[in-house]
Amino acid sequence: MSHKKFDPSRAERLIAAERYQELKPDIILQKLGIRSGNTILDLGCGNGFFTFPAAVAMGEGMVIAADISDEMLSLLKQRNTPENIQILKVDEVKMDIEDDSVDAAVLIALYHEFKSPLDNLAEIHRTLKPGGKILILDWDPQSEKERGPAKVHRVTKAQAMKDLKAAGFTVENHESYTLDMWMIVGHSNA
Repeated sequence: MSHKKFDPSRAERLIAAERYQELKPDIILQKLGIRSGNTILDLGCGNGFFTFPAAVAMGEGMVIAADISDEMLSLLKQRNTPENIQILKVDEVKMDIEDDSVDAAVLIALYHEFKSPLDNLAEIHRTLKPGGKILILDWDPQSEKERGPAKVHRVTKAQAMKDLKAAGFTVENHESYTLDMWMIVGHSNA
């Protein structure tokens, strides 16, 4: 496993009450501007931190909970997943998702793990409907806080925005979301 990949033995931290209070999945959903009935791709879903709140918000819609880790997907399955969550094992880049079928993709604390960000973004772009949204929330290498991945493994918000533009996305908004994490919201170009 890459030194940049999350260790599944620490998975309980991902669904701790403090993390929900800090990262506020309901605010993330609002920033996406998606509606009940939409399809969301939760890429790097882990054990379901964002997956479960998104499933509630989607109502009749679908959440595709996708991860590369069999261990994390197993932990997700143990949490009694509702019917509108589709669990999907993915490769480093390729995903078994139809073209133009997803309304929004969410990447929480995942972007820094990509070996080839432009390839990953191109694959996400392929799955999104024209104008589909992407939200990336990741660790700020300039933060003074000492948690998360090593600063050497983090990606700047500026680099992520450059990558998004190169992969055919338009950045709509970017901000410092917490003291040590940035957020970018964009959409796919047709």
